[in-house]
Amino acid sequence: MNEMIYLFAGYAVIWLAAFVFIFSMVSRQQSLQKDVEMLEQLTQQKQDV
Repeated sequence: MNEMIYLFAGYAVIWLAAFVFIFSMVSRQQSLQKDVEMLEQLTQQKQDV
């Protein structure tokens, strides 16, 4: 029975790590998207001048 507890705990840790990694990647992607939009606006302003 103890083996099942360790198996469950192992799966829980792996899934938790996967979700944290995915959340981190989504957060970074959103930040990069904002930076790209800002740079596009700046280049558009420079072209208009």
